[in-house]
Amino acid sequence: MSLEIPKLALTAPIEAKGLLDTGQMAVPDNRDTVGWFSPGAVPGQQGNAVMVGHVDDKTGPAVFFYLNRLTTGDFIHVEDKDGKRLTFIVTKKEAYDRQHAPLSIIFGPTNAKRLNLITCTGSFNREQGTHEKRLVVYTTLLEPVDEKPKDKAYTS
Repeated sequence: MSLEIPKLALTAPIEAKGLLDTGQMAVPDNRDTVGWFSPGAVPGQQGNAVMVGHVDDKTGPAVFFYLNRLTTGDFIHVEDKDGKRLTFIVTKKEAYDRQHAPLSIIFGPTNAKRLNLITCTGSFNREQGTHEKRLVVYTTLLEPVDEKPKDKAYTS
């Protein structure tokens, strides 16, 4: 699986991630890889599929460093394990205090087919070893348009 964000000239591999012992979502070890929360929804299926990536590390910018540049209407592409390309459109973005992010909205059930991208933002808290906020970019799947077959009686 891979993630592509044309506006950011970003293409990155996706790896499945689960939960840590703390109950938090695990993040990739590699700064250039995106983690998909595999116990949750699969991208393109009903629900909130969630992906996470680092904003930076001790060596500099990481995979989601420019995620804050996305705006409503931007496109995100996911290539699934079968090579099928799914296109999502950004609907909004929000920054939340890391201890008060609305987990039920980000990860919870929905009838829609969504992809939510998460990274750190805000000031870095050296004592806690993390940024103070979480940036969430919300997207919705662009469904393929079903073309009606042409009626042979009306074609010339």
